[in-house]
Amino acid sequence: MSSRCTALNADTALPYLGQTVIMELGWDDDPEPVWRCLHVLGVVLPKEGVYEHGHFMVLNALNPDEFPHEIFWANIRTLQTVHDRPEVRPEPGGLIRSGAALPARRNRISIPSNGSTGEAHP
Repeated sequence: MSSRCTALNADTALPYLGQTVIMELGWDDDPEPVWRCLHVLGVVLPKEGVYEHGHFMVLNALNPDEFPHEIFWANIRTLQTVHDRPEVRPEPGGLIRSGAALPARRNRISIPSNGSTGEAHP
């Protein structure tokens, strides 16, 4: 059996609030782990003597349900945030470079430098 993610407590769980995460989940009676991509919508903190089971309230990021589900910290083996791709920021002068290759420049008199022949292509 794989080890459990024991680092979750009230202090370490709160930074995941509002994040999209990848979780590896495992249970004692099932040897195969399950991986999920989830949005963490809420954190339920344990209260000694009242409720000992801290957990996240989550929605499936790839197939959202109508209502959130509970993921108990005791069942989490691996937990990692998913970082979004960085925004594309314009370069000075307002240009955004896509990195796409441009067509070869044609330098003949009959064909303009932008490569257009003027013909319609259906």
